[in-house]
Amino acid sequence: MFERYTESARRTPFFARYEVSELGAASIEAEHLLLGIARETKGLVARILAESRVMADEVRAEVERRSSLHEKISTSVEIPFADSARRALNFAAEEADQMKHGYIGPEHLLLGLLRDKDSLASSILEARGLHLDAVRAQVLRMNAGTSETRADHSPAVEEIDRLKQLVERLAGTTAGTDERKTLAQQIREGLDGLKRYFGR
Repeated sequence: MFERYTESARRTPFFARYEVSELGAASIEAEHLLLGIARETKGLVARILAESRVMADEVRAEVERRSSLHEKISTSVEIPFADSARRALNFAAEEADQMKHGYIGPEHLLLGLLRDKDSLASSILEARGLHLDAVRAQVLRMNAGTSETRADHSPAVEEIDRLKQLVERLAGTTAGTDERKTLAQQIREGLDGLKRYFGR
């Protein structure tokens, strides 16, 4: 499910899981993914949230205020994704595809959260002035043009690291297997995404 995710994007579900255990929730909801994203201190999403003055502590306080709190849950307990989180993850993949990105980064997760108008995460973000169309335009602008963005290739670096891992996995597979074909396809898609990222 998370094969296309950059390293920073993969941290989001991990942090969301931690937030769920702290709040004693029964499942990972969209708002927990938002808490995971809000933990990012660098990169594109961190800049977007900072510009909108979205602070992790304030978001956490609002989630706590609008949720039913229970006793903490051990981090070893398996906790499923709720429908709201699954929708956000699916929307994130769609956003990445529409932008022709071979990877899914925190910026796509943020857009995925904003797309689900019925979620608590979306209402928290919109209350702070973050709206889907404006944030999408901001992501495209920051990803594609400014010298500041070109100087910060962290999504591309993360994608290269992911592709290196896929190549290593590919080397250990048997010729002609479905796994080998799948890995080769993922590598091709990732390389195409990097070409688009660098405007080649």
